[in-house]
Amino acid sequence: MKKLLFALLALFLLSLPMRAQQPFRLDHPNEISTSYGFSVISFGVSMIDKANLQYVDPKTGAYTGLRSGGTRGVLNIGYSRQLNNCISVGGSFGFNQVGLNAFVYNAKLSLAKSNIYSLMGTAKFDWFHTPHEVFCMYSKLGLGVMVLQGVVLQGLLNGAVAAPTFQASFVCLEVGKPVSGFMELGLGMQGIAQVGVRARF
Repeated sequence: MKKLLFALLALFLLSLPMRAQQPFRLDHPNEISTSYGFSVISFGVSMIDKANLQYVDPKTGAYTGLRSGGTRGVLNIGYSRQLNNCISVGGSFGFNQVGLNAFVYNAKLSLAKSNIYSLMGTAKFDWFHTPHEVFCMYSKLGLGVMVLQGVVLQGLLNGAVAAPTFQASFVCLEVGKPVSGFMELGLGMQGIAQVGVRARF
């Protein structure tokens, strides 16, 4: 993983001269997008731990509570506005599900599904464009909050649990204009790999 991060950083630094020679036009400053992310880092286990949803009998050591059973991909929608030649700011909303294994005194009862919602502010840094802007490369950072919708199991969880979340997409590719397809690679709530469609206006 460290080698991959260093390689992505080196690619970013090498691209700076190209970005400076090819400024981005501001004729379509608004963007809306929808995408699907794979291998989501949702921190469901951490959220469950913080909510004190687990109990271990001090005498028998038997476990009662919820344990993460894995997550599905995340559906994202977003909006951003170009501020200058290389920086855009906006926001995104995401939805996915996490599987929860329910245990009562070490006995597995069921596999429940709980909804996770995320809302993040985003900043996008465009660092390479072809002369006609048909092909683009950029990086994106998002910070915000995620909410795990409540699952009721013998009083273990009722309501919702909130926690901070992020998305750091290091290398992102976009092809087409004004409607384009894109792919983003990074870490966080929107997925390690993300594919989608974007429209500029």
